[in-house]
Amino acid sequence: MEWLWTALIMVGMIVVAIVAITLFQRSMSKPGAHGNMGAMGGAIAGLDAVFNPQAADAKLEREEQSRQRAPIPSPGDLPKGVRFEMDDDGVPTKVVIETSALDTDGHV
Repeated sequence: MEWLWTALIMVGMIVVAIVAITLFQRSMSKPGAHGNMGAMGGAIAGLDAVFNPQAADAKLEREEQSRQRAPIPSPGDLPKGVRFEMDDDGVPTKVVIETSALDTDGHV
């Protein structure tokens, strides 16, 4: 008769799991139910750091690089092969693009 109690306990655990999944799914179908899902992602990220540290380090590096700003060029920096010709007073008169800086398609 001991096997009967074991079978009843196993069937009870399966029923409880099915009911829990059904209730969870119904609660997620309500408006605004997805607002607290970020906490679950944080818990999974913590597990990822324990079981797969290289992936966690790569994720942190990607996040850090996405927050970095692009370098701002200095006002005096010009593209390669571009120069200004000035008159005697130091006023730029024309822009000269040197052909040696162009690639085979004619682009700088």
